[in-house]
Amino acid sequence: MKFKDKLNIAEVEAKWQKTWSEAKIYKWDNTKSRDEIYSIDTPPPTVSGQLHMGHVFSYTQADFIARFQRMNGKSVFYPIGFDDNGLPTERLVEKVKKIRAKDLSRHEFIKVCEEVVLETEEKFRNVYKSLGLSFDWEQEYQTISSKSRKLSQMSFIDLYNKGKILRKFGPSFWDVKDQTAIAQAENVDKEQKGTLNYIKFKTLDNEDIVIATTRSEMLPACVAIFYHPEDERYKKLRNKKAVIPFFNQHVSILSDHQVDKEKGTGLVMCCTFGDIQDIEWWRKHKLETIECINLYGKMKNAGFLNNLKIKEARDLTIEKLKESQLLVKQDEVVQNVKCAERSGAVLEIIPTNQWYIEVLPYKKQLHEKNDKCNWYPKFMKERLTNWIDGLNQDWCISRQRYFGVPFPVWYSKRKGEEGKILIANVNKLPIDPYIDLPEGYSREEIEPETDIMDTWATSAITPQLSSHGISEDLMLDKDRHNKLFPYDLRPQAHEIIRTWAFGTLVKSLFNQNSIPWKNLMISGWCLASDKSKMSKSKGNVVTPEKLINDQGADVVRYWASSSKLGIDIVYSDQIFKIGKKLINKLWNAGKFVHSHICHINSEITSVKNEIKIGAIFCDLDKWILSSLYQVIENATASFKNYEYCDARVFIENFFWNDFCDNYLELIKTRVYDEADNNPKEKKSGLLTLYYVFNTLLKLFAPYIPHITEELNSILYGEDHQMVNKINMWPKLDGFYFSSSSLNTGIDVLNLLELVRKYKSINELSLRAELSGIYFNGANIPKLALLDLKNASSCKEIHYKESIAEPSLQSNCGKYLIKVV
Repeated sequence: MKFKDKLNIAEVEAKWQKTWSEAKIYKWDNTKSRDEIYSIDTPPPTVSGQLHMGHVFSYTQADFIARFQRMNGKSVFYPIGFDDNGLPTERLVEKVKKIRAKDLSRHEFIKVCEEVVLETEEKFRNVYKSLGLSFDWEQEYQTISSKSRKLSQMSFIDLYNKGKILRKFGPSFWDVKDQTAIAQAENVDKEQKGTLNYIKFKTLDNEDIVIATTRSEMLPACVAIFYHPEDERYKKLRNKKAVIPFFNQHVSILSDHQVDKEKGTGLVMCCTFGDIQDIEWWRKHKLETIECINLYGKMKNAGFLNNLKIKEARDLTIEKLKESQLLVKQDEVVQNVKCAERSGAVLEIIPTNQWYIEVLPYKKQLHEKNDKCNWYPKFMKERLTNWIDGLNQDWCISRQRYFGVPFPVWYSKRKGEEGKILIANVNKLPIDPYIDLPEGYSREEIEPETDIMDTWATSAITPQLSSHGISEDLMLDKDRHNKLFPYDLRPQAHEIIRTWAFGTLVKSLFNQNSIPWKNLMISGWCLASDKSKMSKSKGNVVTPEKLINDQGADVVRYWASSSKLGIDIVYSDQIFKIGKKLINKLWNAGKFVHSHICHINSEITSVKNEIKIGAIFCDLDKWILSSLYQVIENATASFKNYEYCDARVFIENFFWNDFCDNYLELIKTRVYDEADNNPKEKKSGLLTLYYVFNTLLKLFAPYIPHITEELNSILYGEDHQMVNKINMWPKLDGFYFSSSSLNTGIDVLNLLELVRKYKSINELSLRAELSGIYFNGANIPKLALLDLKNASSCKEIHYKESIAEPSLQSNCGKYLIKVV
């Protein structure tokens, strides 16, 4: 095959993407044994709008590992899914279709969601395919599909039967904007300016006390006042009661070590519920519950504040406190406020009926499972450890929304068992409680569960959605499950450790008492060029489609390889330029190699064998092969530790420095020898060129697969006598290493550098011919010296033990040259 005059990278990428797809070369072989399989639990992107640069960044990094494992002989299970239900998708649908869920019937809204999901997922597929991601598209799944609903409901029933799931009434985080409960993991702390109000209370015996609070509107829900037991100021208040201003309820004054003596006045009111601390005191001291905020963020059971929005109620309360001379003073403060991660709304804690997975009693077991997983980078493990330690709520998995996996639950209306929970028969799954009926009950005898599962509750079983099994007793395909589970790898971003990694660990612990994966590979964020987070409001968003179109997939993939695991990557035009330069240099090096190795007409077995039979024998040929051996060794070790960035640096440094800048220059004269004055030496160089460049294509293949496939097909394709497929990672046992050859190469490179430096200082062309050079520092073998002489454009070059008045010496002082 011939080289085209000019590289058309867009044409090359489209060609190979089509070839890979038609040949199904990334198809998982389910006939292989577990030891022959490498399984990846790929993150399903949330169908909530456009893919962003973070997706390109993290998915490409995972693809490096998938390709590396495949090249090492593994049958790689590499699926892709779509997390296409829940709040994020509902909000997308409302935005795209300019509708509101509450304005349609449940059935109508779900139908619209399904239509939008199909359109969005097709856009996602096109982006992934244009990046050259090596997914097995036959393993694609959707979290809302019939099979996913079945497995998700199966997991729910399994945990319910094991006593790990319960429905209870209690304080829950409530998003008044999206009108649903959310889990602790979906809370974010946002700094906001607030006002700390110092309010005068009275005790029952008419003693003034002052309490500081930022939530004056919660006065009608105050159920106790607390002080620290070691606070000498307030020990006299023990066993006394206080009167709440305006609302006149009498509440106990209690001591608790969780009170911060230095905050405010050291006296704090407990309201049901103002914050997490209120919940803890309410539970610990078995306090009364007074609800003063409804699900729409308006006041109730609050006298003159009834039906006011929260801020309106806060302002009115302060106004009345001032009028009654009960407001002592106010301080401006900055406080962390709990907000919903998705909607951004300030969360309220409101008692509601919700479904929970019990996690608080199982922190120890979760830590034990976490300890059995290997984290890359290791420090990311602490994020999950700290999250588990900081849990103060069970996992709320119910949502008061529409588009999601329904709970397989009804409530009985039969006389004598009103409210009894009815669980679906696992053999009938998936079910919709609005349509289906529990066995033995009529429509009039049941009330369907209206809540749906949180999307994380389904995403938490992505390993099982692909393996088709939940527990030992609940399997759709036991053989498949056992071949994949636990998975070899979970690649994911660090910001969803507390949601996705945690949820998957919980489900795997309770469903099967297992870890879900052996290794976790954690990526960072993609930042704008000024190192800020990309956002539409800042106008610094770069879309993947435009970037791939402008730069090419291989250049984008190169950029993704420039950041280490767990470290944020900056959008950098400079990195894209370096990537383009690498691809062009690889192409040009391929042209040079092709022009020479196409003349080789012999069978080739392995580097070791060619050296053994004396076909490769020149010193610098053995040097470049020894250097390449070290690169293979280092790159392989880095890949096994998921350090794709380090591996690429080893490979790229070798390519630019050892191969292009030095080896090609050193052997040019030898391989260009058209008169064949030294045919054996020439063949030694040609064989070495063949092996080195072929190996470089393999080493670069996980990163820039399109250009390496193209070059491989031209240089080593089936129309070439020496077929050597690119889909095999180079093995050390077929290569050659000699420390003495490596040292010879180092000596030659140091002397070549001195010659180049001499010419530069004296403003000579690098091709300028020199009459002669004397050198010391190393007695270089004859054949290596001949290559050095040719590369230096010297008529004569000789070794001397000592050199008087040297022209130049190396930084280390070991090497001297004298130009004569």
